Amino acid sequence: MVSPRSRFESVCRIATFGLIGWMLGTSLVPLAGRRVQRAANDDVAAALSAWTRLATTVSLDAAFDTVPHGWVADWLAALRHSGHVVSWHGSPPPVAISSEAVPDPAGGLRVDIAGPQGARVVLRDAIGTIDTLAVNGAGATAELPDILGGVTADIDGQRLLATAPGAAELRPILVMGGAGWEGKFVVSALEERGWPVVARFSVAPGVTVNDGAPPLDTSRVAAVIAIDTTISRLGPELVRYVRSGGGLVLAGPASLTRSVSSLVAGIAGARTHPAVGVNDTMRLGSAGFFPIAHLSDDGIALARDAGHVSVAARRVGAGRVLQVGYDDTWRWRMAGGSGSEAAHRAWWSRVVASVAYVPHDGLAGTMARAVPASAPLAHLVHVLGPSRVPTQLPARGPLDRRVFLVIIMILLIAEWTSRRVRGLR
Repeated sequence: MVSPRSRFESVCRIATFGLIGWMLGTSLVPLAGRRVQRAANDDVAAALSAWTRLATTVSLDAAFDTVPHGWVADWLAALRHSGHVVSWHGSPPPVAISSEAVPDPAGGLRVDIAGPQGARVVLRDAIGTIDTLAVNGAGATAELPDILGGVTADIDGQRLLATAPGAAELRPILVMGGAGWEGKFVVSALEERGWPVVARFSVAPGVTVNDGAPPLDTSRVAAVIAIDTTISRLGPELVRYVRSGGGLVLAGPASLTRSVSSLVAGIAGARTHPAVGVNDTMRLGSAGFFPIAHLSDDGIALARDAGHVSVAARRVGAGRVLQVGYDDTWRWRMAGGSGSEAAHRAWWSRVVASVAYVPHDGLAGTMARAVPASAPLAHLVHVLGPSRVPTQLPARGPLDRRVFLVIIMILLIAEWTSRRVRGLR
């Protein structure tokens, strides 16, 4: 029969090993039982100095409704690297901004902003407010002719920053077609804008006039403009050029050419001649156009006229194709009112800029350098990890491990004393 004294000694021994095991287990799980210091939104920045002086056994947690300034995220990351357990939680809106130089002799900057649907965006540069936009669908886009310094965007209480890129490198534009008014004024519009242009015009069957047209390669030609079916002379060479990154504009009947059927954004229908509207200051209706009746699966309609798609785009391989139904755009310049010449130049420059090849070697110069303020939420996740809430002890605070060490010593002494009284070692 086991004596009460033996039972007492067994209880002391079991309790001692249990406490030792518990202390070892909790030491292997750092987050369990840690005290947590919390702060929210603007209070985080004020708390950073005090947090820096805390022992690394204290966990730090920040709650954000909007993404904090970049220096706050970097300070928290530094605390994390110094040994603190740092976490954050909340649902800041995902926003981002990017800027890219417009491939246009007149220069300019294209700014793209991503944000919640319907959000209001205020664009500013070093001088002041530039424009106000609304996020719709995939985002908001603005083309700025001139800026001073970088571009900032205020959206949903957050400020985004995009640095200004350098100018894009412009390579020649090849214009092909039969000699006539359309080709003449397309070349004039681009040259007046400042584009380097090479013309290749057919003046008679088998007779072509060109002013030193270079080989069709992205290293020499940024884009090709075809104003009629004479583009068929390029054949497979044009397909290879587009797939390798070159730009192609198919104007008027050029899209009807069989050799470019694999490149078109859609199937063109019979030529239509819309009426000139009251508000048609550029007299777009004075030119006929070939409506794009059936878009390809990856074709995107960009403009409509008289209920038909008049301009569509498509990406083919690494290149881009713009299909323009209009075939008499020179009439806009001649029949339009005051400013029609400048409008004609600007329209054709935008058309070319949308497909023109930009050298990859110059990509770093034409695009803005990525900075944390251009995508603050992505930067926050990058330096601190995803949103999560750490484990926290009850409000009474953590138990001092020294108390458990004292209890273990008492239990060991009690067992040892009991065994000595019984004459055991």
